[in-house]
Amino acid sequence: MASTRLFYALLSGLHASLPLAELRGILEALGHRYRLVEVLDQVAVYEATAPSSCGVAWRAGLIHETGRVLAATEAEEAAILEKSLFIDWCSHVSPGDRVRVEMVRLKGYAKNQVPDNTARKLAEKIAPLLRSCGAEATPREPTRLVHLIVTQGTAIIGLVEDKQPKKLIESHRPQKRPFFHPGSLDPRLARLFINLARATPPGPYLDPFCGTGGFAIEAQTLGIPTLCGELARKLAEGAKRNTRAYPGDYLAENIQWDATRLPLRDNSIQSIGTDPPYGRSTSTRGKPLDQLLEQFLTEAARVLKPGKHIAYATPHWAENKATKYTEQAGLKIQEKHYMRVHGSLTRTVIVAKK
Repeated sequence: MASTRLFYALLSGLHASLPLAELRGILEALGHRYRLVEVLDQVAVYEATAPSSCGVAWRAGLIHETGRVLAATEAEEAAILEKSLFIDWCSHVSPGDRVRVEMVRLKGYAKNQVPDNTARKLAEKIAPLLRSCGAEATPREPTRLVHLIVTQGTAIIGLVEDKQPKKLIESHRPQKRPFFHPGSLDPRLARLFINLARATPPGPYLDPFCGTGGFAIEAQTLGIPTLCGELARKLAEGAKRNTRAYPGDYLAENIQWDATRLPLRDNSIQSIGTDPPYGRSTSTRGKPLDQLLEQFLTEAARVLKPGKHIAYATPHWAENKATKYTEQAGLKIQEKHYMRVHGSLTRTVIVAKK
């Protein structure tokens, strides 16, 4: 792959496969050509045709941070300190930069081989190299962060470029919105579905079962023109209140509709990410779940543009029928992921392409 750079992504440990799937979705949505080089415990190393990794973690729900890989070696203190001497620090920092080195140890890996003070020793080791570039190693008021990430027998020295906006996402939690209704997903999961669907401007992105508007809030925050609708008038009005309370570059267009009969043109939607009702905490309005899924997926396939993606969830007991209706609608399943919610419910997350 020509003109590529090496990056890392620090993944959430909340799920085994979804964080990596989200990374792939984001990179494809951003139009980057990429190749996964190595997947370690909660860390993915990838090559991409991008000047930086900025914009990746900022979009994400299950990716904590991304950055430039400066070096990788076995998880031993001596190897880490030796490797740091061969990094071309002047190509990664600027005169006046204040660089702080921090340890990120995942799941207690290599405690004996990489003591907790290794980050301090690394800072001392590279201090003369940074001074030669007009920068300095200091823990105070840093302008650049270097993370020493230790995982699964490997240590990565990475220059942090992008972080998940955790405070922003926290402010979008369902309980903090003007209108609340039980059954709303965490905003991190809303972002996950948006990214699995490869949503990107100019859109539009569609959530046909929008509930209180959680997916639409995240999509408009990411600058993606969005359509969202709900059958129940109370929820549709509540979704409108919520999306207006969290303005983005494009406010979502909220509509009261039946998701099995969408008032949209054929091939007019760029991406679909949604969580249909299961008939437990969220009502199917008297329609059997298998009938709802079949009719919704037929409509989704009609309005989705060719070559574009849909990401949706279904309860584990409806997976076989959901698979059948997805393929019957002319959508090709790309991925399936299983997300345990509680003892009696596991979500099957399905990503398909038209």
